[in-house]
Amino acid sequence: MSNTIASELQLTTVLDSALVAFRRAILPLQQFATSYSNVPLRGDNTMAIPYYPLATSDSVTRASGGSYKALATSTTTQAKKVVINKNKVQAISFTSEERSRQPMFNPEMHGRLKGEKLAFDIIADIFSPVRHSVFTGATISATTAGNFDENDVADLAQKCMEDYWPEVGRSLILNPAFHFNLLKQGQIIDASKSADPLAFREATIRRILGFEELGTAGLPTNNGTAFAVLGEADDDTFTAAAHGLLDGDRVIFPTLTGGTGLTAATTAYFVRDAATNTFKVSATIGGAAVNFTSDVTAGTCRRYENIVGVAAVPSALLVGFAPVEPTPAVRSQLFDYRVVEDRYSGIVLEYKHIGYGDTDEEVQVIEAHYGDALGETAAMKLITTPLS
Repeated sequence: MSNTIASELQLTTVLDSALVAFRRAILPLQQFATSYSNVPLRGDNTMAIPYYPLATSDSVTRASGGSYKALATSTTTQAKKVVINKNKVQAISFTSEERSRQPMFNPEMHGRLKGEKLAFDIIADIFSPVRHSVFTGATISATTAGNFDENDVADLAQKCMEDYWPEVGRSLILNPAFHFNLLKQGQIIDASKSADPLAFREATIRRILGFEELGTAGLPTNNGTAFAVLGEADDDTFTAAAHGLLDGDRVIFPTLTGGTGLTAATTAYFVRDAATNTFKVSATIGGAAVNFTSDVTAGTCRRYENIVGVAAVPSALLVGFAPVEPTPAVRSQLFDYRVVEDRYSGIVLEYKHIGYGDTDEEVQVIEAHYGDALGETAAMKLITTPLS
């Protein structure tokens, strides 16, 4: 591996630059997830993550002269155990010769790139359980980026109100195409109408119809990889070894040989009757199995969530961060070790600066130890695009 290192490289330059980019890229996480950190783990790797459920007890009527105390109901702070069993690392290494002979290396740029990539990878991993089979709440119809405007946001807000979402804490997270088409709407970009010049100057929308809006390139589509399938027409069943699909997953068939009654590529179906190696499909979630009248002798299937945005409150996903601090003996072998917590997102990163005398090499590492779990499946609504 070849690197060019600036002569004025400071010990924490990579860390400082990485943190700036990391904090910016990780913003979506704090919108759809509740993060908890720095809780000492004793005896196992589990952490209890507190969150606030959407529902609460009904209001009651007090009879004249009745007791207020008797009408009091308990508040509910839910908690779910999360196993801290994941970690993500970004690192840079270089030799003394590279440092002294290659003065053009830009540590700030490499730090930013690595910090941003670490954030995107953590988001993609935490967001991976998000699919139609899990978050089934009412949402807007699939739409294209070019047609997505403030009317769609209003429709989403209506559905949130109808589902009794709290008015505080609602977020709207969009991929770049949807974010910028929404930004182009006259009601938003025209400061004389929105009274917000930042839409034009900074390409940010911030508050819109009760949502805190955020555009990001780090929102995964959660589409899967195509795999081979065969289909039996006599019972409308598909066979694929260890396919990993769940009931309710949205899928397409990119290619089909046979399978009369099915449409390849341009029609989405929903998985039903999923077993380890078999499944059926329906036209709607929970609907009747689609009947096909000829065997599928060759074909491919692909999970196709095609998520382009979400409306959410933070209880949708739960995340815990807990560093694995080195023992005193190990720490004595490190040139530098730091634990950095972002107080806004709750994310904890570790920084290690290591020297290897035998290879005349040093390594700088940023690392996150974390775990995640589903929170409230009613706390997120998916935005998708139609198949072309």
